[in-house]
Amino acid sequence: MLEPELRAVEICPICRAKMRRTSELCPQCGAERQYGPTRIESLICTGLGMVAVPSLILTLVKPSPWLALFVVIGGLLGFFVANVRFGGDRWIRKRHA
Repeated sequence: MLEPELRAVEICPICRAKMRRTSELCPQCGAERQYGPTRIESLICTGLGMVAVPSLILTLVKPSPWLALFVVIGGLLGFFVANVRFGGDRWIRKRHA
């Protein structure tokens, strides 16, 4: 295998193998660079928002027709939190089946 130039080399944060700086996938361990939240992270945060906000509202006031609006608001807030929390790029280890 050809060795890349020294200034174009990056070390994989998972397995510490040499790879190109522009790589999206580690050739040795299969770790993948991920930008933003994964689908499961978005779904979990959205679901938690759809449960947490109405629960908080129900502890303060009795149930009302406005509760459906609070469910939607909670879902949107959860989705926003997922995008802020997982917004950067990071390396995710691939699970082998």
